[in-house]
Amino acid sequence: MTNTQVAEAKNTLPVNIMDDMYDNAGAGTENLTADDMQIPFLRILQPLSPQLLKTDPKYLKGASAGDLFNTVTGDVWDADTGVTIIPCAFQKKYLEFQIRENGGGYVGEHSPNAPEVRNTERVGASEMMASGNELIVSFQFLVLGMTPNGSFQQMICDMKKTQTKVAKQWNTRRTGLKIMHPTKGLFTPPMWATVWQLKTVQETNDKGSWFNYDVSNLDASAVSPEAMAEAKGLFTKFQKGEIKTQAGTQEEMKEQDKSELVDDVPF
Repeated sequence: MTNTQVAEAKNTLPVNIMDDMYDNAGAGTENLTADDMQIPFLRILQPLSPQLLKTDPKYLKGASAGDLFNTVTGDVWDADTGVTIIPCAFQKKYLEFQIRENGGGYVGEHSPNAPEVRNTERVGASEMMASGNELIVSFQFLVLGMTPNGSFQQMICDMKKTQTKVAKQWNTRRTGLKIMHPTKGLFTPPMWATVWQLKTVQETNDKGSWFNYDVSNLDASAVSPEAMAEAKGLFTKFQKGEIKTQAGTQEEMKEQDKSELVDDVPF
């Protein structure tokens, strides 16, 4: 998976140079694979996220708890304004994590039909595995997120734990959408032809407070035709297996775990 950015071109070069660049678009990246690049995730900054600490190398100047950010580019979207996104594909993953009392950390991913997944035991709000580790279901959306300057970035928005209730509601709303064709009547638009605004809201229980996603539907005219065409292309590549969603690196997973205050919301 690559990070796709399309910015407004500042045409300060001669036309012949621009033509040559256009004719050789992408040259030099032929040997790059997904293993050679870092996967960008769209995630929420929680009160204990290292990106909010001035002394941390990951510090994001001006960011606040509840804001959304791109884990690779460092772009930040305000919690109240949010980010306009087009969902391109969806996949559910089953992830194994060591519990915090044993050090915490991401262990690996399992197939939906694996015995480890089928034989979990519900303990409180958690699905516990025979190994003593926790099984966490991750709802993963491949999305295009719009930046303030009109560019768009390819990211994975992964929703886990209390975020899964938002993911399920989002899926229900998206599949229930209907639009009117001028001659053929009502129909459900494809995923890549729907546009949404992701903001965040604060939630609280007896263990603490955290921020969760808030999703609202936008008219398709909120994005450019080029962005929608890019979203359709990503959907096609995903269907062909050319793009895959992933859980993230061990470091990212452990970072998320440490950033949360409450045990039942570790991401």
